[in-house]
Amino acid sequence: MSAVSADISEAIEAIRQDRAHGAGWLAREAVNVLVQSLQDCPPAAGREEFLSYLREVGQALARAQPSMAAVSNAVGAVVLAAARKAEAGSLPATRRAAVVRARQIIASWDKAVSRIIHYAERTVPPKAGILTHSYSATTLAVLEHLGRQGAGVIATESAPLYEGRATARHLARLGVAVTLISDAQAGSFVSRASAVLVGADTVFANGAVVNKVGTYTLALLAGKAHIPFYVATETLKVASTRPTLGSGGENAWETRGGDLVGAIPAVYFDLTPPRLVTALITEQGVLRPREIRPLAIRARQYRRALFG
Repeated sequence: MSAVSADISEAIEAIRQDRAHGAGWLAREAVNVLVQSLQDCPPAAGREEFLSYLREVGQALARAQPSMAAVSNAVGAVVLAAARKAEAGSLPATRRAAVVRARQIIASWDKAVSRIIHYAERTVPPKAGILTHSYSATTLAVLEHLGRQGAGVIATESAPLYEGRATARHLARLGVAVTLISDAQAGSFVSRASAVLVGADTVFANGAVVNKVGTYTLALLAGKAHIPFYVATETLKVASTRPTLGSGGENAWETRGGDLVGAIPAVYFDLTPPRLVTALITEQGVLRPREIRPLAIRARQYRRALFG
């Protein structure tokens, strides 16, 4: 089959360059691009040729955001559904299986967030002051709900892209009591919080968490202050592997301070070890880091369907 169309390549590149959205949003966008690619798909001679094309697009989407397991899991789930149907079904049935699974993934996200809110309400201390970091649609939904219950929020700015400012603005518009602080002030404000609550871009099989750089620092501060460190995350963000050296450390180089400083790394993600994570609040319940491992089996199936 011919190569991926220019429109799909452009959409994949937009996902690659995206630094404004979280893993959940990007996973759904990746699935939408995968479905769109089926409309552009050249005529296939058979099921195997169609699956080859689907894998080609899926692999490109997964590699566009390698720090976000949700993206590879979401497109891998679509490829797996198509591959299973291809074993006995016709080409049209295989194509339909891919579209149906994609729609299920997109539709299931709101339900998952509702369940996470349900469990968070029973886990995070009532009337808590909550310290948060960066921007996560899932975490924002939880903070919005808890804020209406009377919880106050302390949001870091989250350099270098300052997503925390968007979190603070959104919560303030809803009437939630929110204080926006610089990242450097986190140590001074952690004593005012009863819990830390952040999102995740990836959760590894051992419970380690990849999230916006600065998350690891907040986890250390929470430990020193003896307050719980919670991660609100969908289970689709669980990766199939344990972290390796450099996991989460996606860097770019930028110049700050002219000749005085020169080029320094702008790190977007960091890795928080499982020993610093009190619990992960998921749509399947409140899980300890050691309880994540079984979920990695599903992720392994998705990855195998996508990459072989």
